[in-house]
Amino acid sequence: MREIDVSIVVVTYKENLDVLKACFDSVKKSEGVSYELIAVDNGQSDATRGLLQSYEHATYLRNKGNLGFAAAVNRGMSIARGRYVLLLNPDARFKPDVLIKMLERLDKDTGVGVGSCVIKYPDGTLQESIRRFPKFLDQLLVMLKVPHFVKKCRPIDKYMMRDKDPYETQDVDSIMGAFMFIRREVINQIGYLDERFFIWFEEVDYCKMVHDKGWKIRHYADLEIEHHKGHMFDKLATIQKQKWIRQSMRKYIRKHEGWFAWFVLWTLAPVFISLGYLAAFIKRK
Repeated sequence: MREIDVSIVVVTYKENLDVLKACFDSVKKSEGVSYELIAVDNGQSDATRGLLQSYEHATYLRNKGNLGFAAAVNRGMSIARGRYVLLLNPDARFKPDVLIKMLERLDKDTGVGVGSCVIKYPDGTLQESIRRFPKFLDQLLVMLKVPHFVKKCRPIDKYMMRDKDPYETQDVDSIMGAFMFIRREVINQIGYLDERFFIWFEEVDYCKMVHDKGWKIRHYADLEIEHHKGHMFDKLATIQKQKWIRQSMRKYIRKHEGWFAWFVLWTLAPVFISLGYLAAFIKRK
């Protein structure tokens, strides 16, 4: 059986077909790379399955319900055969030469376990896709909605890596899971994503595990993709999104910062919830 360069895992959940088609078409048009496309459907959509049937080298996996992002990704990764696995959001798209150029860089940079590139909105503006690992203080400030009221906040700016040039290729702590290349050797060593994360922080947690095993996480600034960001989550209530963020953030902090930091964040949950309602109210204004 011929070796596959990259297995592309796309988790779907009731996306509009035009969004999915744009994503799948960009994969189909990729030049110089062998791939398999694995769509893991958390939304039980017959339309998604029907659309995927028109693409070669494609596999459709239908979940019985919404398992969350990490569990769905893991189901796709479990059957992936590529030298690399690419986690790709369904609202992302890229030019035909992006995959082969990413492979060329990763094949050369053998110490890099996870790689990504510049990510932009459809209007061409930059998405903040590189991060330092979350710490108790910066996450506390985020939950207290400090960025809503203060333009400059040193701990948050440091966490968001705003002191670094995003148009410079560099090693970072973590990258956005919208376009996340993972080396096969990393998967063999570390395994899959932690399914305790339903949504959010799962890719950060994976990057932390990769980093702790001595691999590099690299941001390649000479390549770029387009990503809508939040295509499906824009349809959800702010309160529900805030709940998932709080839960995942606490799980990450407990795992990597310890029980005391988790306990403080847990006890402050009513404050965070109140501020979440306030943020939702302001957003509707």
